[in-house]
Amino acid sequence: MRLPLPGPSELLAAATSLRGGVQTALELVPRIATVVEQIEVLVARVERAVTSIEATSTAVNEVVDRVQSTQRRADDAVAGAQGIVNRVDPLLDSYEEPLRALSPMLRRLADTTSEADVTAVIGLVDRFPRLVEHVDDDLLPLLATLDRVGPDLHELLDVTQDLRRVITGLPGAGFLRRRGDEELPSDQDSG
Repeated sequence: MRLPLPGPSELLAAATSLRGGVQTALELVPRIATVVEQIEVLVARVERAVTSIEATSTAVNEVVDRVQSTQRRADDAVAGAQGIVNRVDPLLDSYEEPLRALSPMLRRLADTTSEADVTAVIGLVDRFPRLVEHVDDDLLPLLATLDRVGPDLHELLDVTQDLRRVITGLPGAGFLRRRGDEELPSDQDSG
């Protein structure tokens, strides 16, 4: 098959067209260079944005880790507090009724107790060991002998009565008795 060959006018038209295309292409080169530069700037900005996003993501992950750690500690604290509440709650239930019954008395005690009263009670509590020691060492042994004091006292009264009878039977006892009723001069009267 035979290819048709272009004639000179067609070649000239093709060359002119080619020349216009090359000239248009050459005119586009600076514009393409500008577009490539802008694309490079845009790529650099995108890379910086990606780096910033990665840093932000890392910071957010760290914050999330801290929040989760805080959440775990808070959960542990709540669980510990719940354990305390579970142990204390039955105690409070058992003391609620007596505390309610004591409430008016405690209120009255608080209203009527002064600082001097508190100081006196503290002093008494401080002296209490000595007081108990004296009660144990001195008073209780004395109280143990009281059962013998009654008979001894009766015996003393009997002897005193006998002595009175003897003295009243002596001659001149009436005179001595009257004299004993008279008041004796005091030291002030004699001076």
